[in-house]
Amino acid sequence: MIKSLKVALFLGTRSIIRGNIGVTLLIIAMLMLANLNLNFVSGLMDGIVHSANAKLINTYSSDMIVESGSDSPYVTNAQELVGQIASIKGVDAVTYRSNLGAELDANDRRVNCVIRSIVPTQDSRVFDITGSIIEGSYLNENDTDSILLGIQLAGANRTNLELYSSSLKTVHAGDKIKVTYANGVTKQYTVKGIFYTEFIQTDLQAFVTEREFLSINPLANDAATGIYIKTNSTGDFAPVIDAVSRLRENLQILTWEDTAGIVSSMTNSFAIIRSIMAVINMLVAGITVFIVTYIDLTQKRRQIGIERAIGITPGAISMSYLFRAVFYAIVAILASLLVYKYAVIPLEAGHPFHFPFGDVLLFTNISQLVRSALIILGVSVIAALLPVWQTLRLRILDAIWG
Repeated sequence: MIKSLKVALFLGTRSIIRGNIGVTLLIIAMLMLANLNLNFVSGLMDGIVHSANAKLINTYSSDMIVESGSDSPYVTNAQELVGQIASIKGVDAVTYRSNLGAELDANDRRVNCVIRSIVPTQDSRVFDITGSIIEGSYLNENDTDSILLGIQLAGANRTNLELYSSSLKTVHAGDKIKVTYANGVTKQYTVKGIFYTEFIQTDLQAFVTEREFLSINPLANDAATGIYIKTNSTGDFAPVIDAVSRLRENLQILTWEDTAGIVSSMTNSFAIIRSIMAVINMLVAGITVFIVTYIDLTQKRRQIGIERAIGITPGAISMSYLFRAVFYAIVAILASLLVYKYAVIPLEAGHPFHFPFGDVLLFTNISQLVRSALIILGVSVIAALLPVWQTLRLRILDAIWG
């Protein structure tokens, strides 16, 4: 066995050294591009998923939401429950909101929406709305005649918005709008600020302070339609969920994944696209190695027949082509990793792709790089061995005489 390995290594090395340098570089370049494309597509798709989920969590759902599990839509004694949740290990910040349907009226335009009450100092610790203000400013605790609008409601003369045609179109910070709540109360507000998170569900929201909301809907005093929790965990919410569920009965606890909706469908679609692209890259790499190996075997069929006739085993011949395929794959993988790390990632970071929910950076981890390398390596080996196996099935004399 050791003798066969030495012979195979000798044959493989000689084949690489004496082979056509142009063909060798072409094979390595094709495998390099296949691996580079595999890493790039996976990194981009993972980046899209990561960015979309981060935007959902940071502007719309938080990590976890606590809602009423009874017939009442409100969680009562909300402030006490918020304080209890904030003391749980693993919880970074907590806030609560109450909702009420309303109609916004400005410049002969009407838009239906849900207005949410917030405690600004608490809310800004859980949600990143303050960093997305494009006009005016964020709400203060004591604001009573001010409202904060999402860009998809205000319009702000941005005709390229997805929902511009159904927005108020021309409302800007400082303008007056009339709000008619679902409970029949009508009031005029000054638009204190407009925010644009690039996440449609968030940008369809409107906010007033809790103080203002209670003047419109006193029944919501110390009550909330949702308590929003920001954790410091990396995805394992079970300990926090267990701790919250023990605080009180009749609570419904949801994670951000439960509220993902269309975002979940979108990210699943990207996962399918990534799988399709991976298969295509596998085929490109496999076909490249197969064709080159097949042509080489066709040209060296007589040589292989002579090698077998002088006692070199089929196993040694097969392993020589295996070594050559592994050499090509390893060089291509290392070259593609260097290009990916020092050229592709910095270039994309400087000029990121822009999607409807914001800029997307390549999101790559070690496991993905290893997986891609193993795919290229495995495909190269299989593609090289198939034509070798076919050739070695020939009788020695048939191989010698062609």
